[in-house]
Amino acid sequence: MKSILVIGSLLCVLAIPLIAPLESQASLTYTRVKVESVDQASQSLTFKTAEGEVWTLAALSADMLSGLHKGDTCSLEIDFDNRVTKIVKIDSP
Repeated sequence: MKSILVIGSLLCVLAIPLIAPLESQASLTYTRVKVESVDQASQSLTFKTAEGEVWTLAALSADMLSGLHKGDTCSLEIDFDNRVTKIVKIDSP
């Protein structure tokens, strides 16, 4: 009986790493970007990265963009379709 439990336990332990982890919603995270412009009509956000790259991406909803203004510093999450999925406003030092 003990050998069956040991074999069963080993199979469970060995099988766990074979299960793929759930895919994250975010494919890319920027922790500090500067807002260049916000376009509510097209639901897009233009921002500048710390490396100086300027991107314009669609947001999942116009509500995400409310309260953002040029010059704001934010943290962004971007999905695999290059859409902004999360925006967190950061107080600038």
